[in-house]
Amino acid sequence: MSKSKKILVAFDSATMRNLLIKTFDDAGYKTAAAVDGLDLLNKIYTERPDCVIVYIDLPIISGYNISRILKNSTSFRDVGIIICATEENSVYKFWAENSMSNALMVPNEGNLERIPNLVERVVAESKKDKTEAAEKKTGRAKKPTQEDIINLAIKAFDRELFDLYIVKSAYNGGNIDFDITRLIKELVKSLAGIHSYDALGIIVNTDTPMQFYSRNFMLADTEMDDFICVCQSDFATKTSRQDSINWQKSPNIELDNSISPNTGRLKNYEAFPTQSSADTVFTIHVANTKIDAISGRTRERLNFLVSVYSKIVNHAISYNKMELAEKKMRRAFSHFLPPKIINEIINEEETATTTVGEKRDVAVLVCDIRNFTTISELNAPEDVVEFLNQYFAIMCGIIKKYGGTVDKFMGDAIMALFGAPESYEDNGNRAANAALEMREALNKMEIDLRMPDGYVFDIGTGIHYGTTIVGSIGSEEKKEYTVIGDNVNIASRIEGLTKIYGTPIIISESVKRDLHDGQYTRHLDNVKVKGKSVSVAIYELASADTIEDPVFIELYNKGMNQYVMGNFQLASDYFTSASTQNPNDKATKVLLERCKNYAKETPENWDGSFALTTK
Repeated sequence: MSKSKKILVAFDSATMRNLLIKTFDDAGYKTAAAVDGLDLLNKIYTERPDCVIVYIDLPIISGYNISRILKNSTSFRDVGIIICATEENSVYKFWAENSMSNALMVPNEGNLERIPNLVERVVAESKKDKTEAAEKKTGRAKKPTQEDIINLAIKAFDRELFDLYIVKSAYNGGNIDFDITRLIKELVKSLAGIHSYDALGIIVNTDTPMQFYSRNFMLADTEMDDFICVCQSDFATKTSRQDSINWQKSPNIELDNSISPNTGRLKNYEAFPTQSSADTVFTIHVANTKIDAISGRTRERLNFLVSVYSKIVNHAISYNKMELAEKKMRRAFSHFLPPKIINEIINEEETATTTVGEKRDVAVLVCDIRNFTTISELNAPEDVVEFLNQYFAIMCGIIKKYGGTVDKFMGDAIMALFGAPESYEDNGNRAANAALEMREALNKMEIDLRMPDGYVFDIGTGIHYGTTIVGSIGSEEKKEYTVIGDNVNIASRIEGLTKIYGTPIIISESVKRDLHDGQYTRHLDNVKVKGKSVSVAIYELASADTIEDPVFIELYNKGMNQYVMGNFQLASDYFTSASTQNPNDKATKVLLERCKNYAKETPENWDGSFALTTK
């Protein structure tokens, strides 16, 4: 422990003042004393202490303000400051830190022997704050004048007020929605109050650097172009991006400024880079027509300006990167996941609904292209993929229009959900309307593929409404938001029946019950899908303007009623007449053939339903 250090003790209490002086005298330090703030400043000039121990409520000038004056002074910034209080509470700690003091302590007879160690630490820390202008004079200096004391205080508080102004300006600028352009314009307003530049450049270190330029002088275009080249070169060097910047793609923004009618050539140039997370956030480039345009004080203030703004600009850059990344992620995942689930992923929400699953009534729509395997065999793979992308885009757009969610693509088939994750009062009706519009959209599609002879491009759609399990299903490595359950399988089986009954859209009775006015339905059959003992009533779905001949409908419905009751011969007669009326109706032919067979040999335990033996 060095005993050559000088300690200045400032207490209005003679008891504590004398007690501290004795402690330091006994430890071999040189000591001096002051009784109030003005006396202390005088002694600081004359004694040139290494450390000041000052009472928090010192008369005339408080301990807090003494600390501010010394720490904002070029000459006395390296003097250690220990503020003393009667107790250690949060209020004293806060103001001690904000006055830039080195330590806060509560001196008493029990801890006096530890004070010299604290002084040694504080002095060591303070020596790191030496500046070029700081002078440490040996011996006793001349007695300061009243003007010296006043100038010391004024300069100190002028510096602190300047710092507060810059921080306030940066804070206000940082609240402008993280708009980098407007944030830089706020920075320039503050910069204009520090230095009168003739040419200014600011380059922000975004993926494609953003450039901001301004001039106060009537500089020749070639002069300004040279200045911009220097700025770009300096920025690339300071950011280690010499070979990775395409300056032609870099946005070049002219900052508004009033141009002086004077002309001249640039003779002075300095760059002020900022650092955050070990990388340059932005660089400020200042040039003037005068050689000695930037003083030491101006340079110090510019450095402080960029140090404050670097944090805010860095946050703005990070925010914009995250926002862009989120938009890209939403765009990418929108092809696979519902918006609600994407929001939960982005917001890191793991609800019971998405992770465990829940029971929910969902209308499941399954749509398949007829005989697409044959079409694929006749066309090049790239042509098939291009067509499917066009087809899926149209169909998925219609599904979303009616509030549905595309669950998955299965080859050329689409499985869509109405009721998960968003549910409505009329999920079945929405699915039905989507199916009708999807089929109408086929007429507007440009199909540039080779087709089998006699083939007409068409789709088959099955819809069933029932309870399913909805949630995120899979492993930790891969999950998908989907639905599972018997009712999902029923929808798939119903879609397959469109080939048997020759109708493009088949819905179950649960969907029919949810329909609004305007759709036409025809009871096709009661079926038991493979593996199920309970039958499902299925119906043809068509728009109201496609209603069949009323005579055919009446004959068909009478045949269906007799068929369900087991009167197969009478049902056969009605179906025969209906088929004569509409010979192209495949459903009538299927039922007619079945009735003829059943009339010869009635099925056991007939309950009006037909059991499917295949999937």
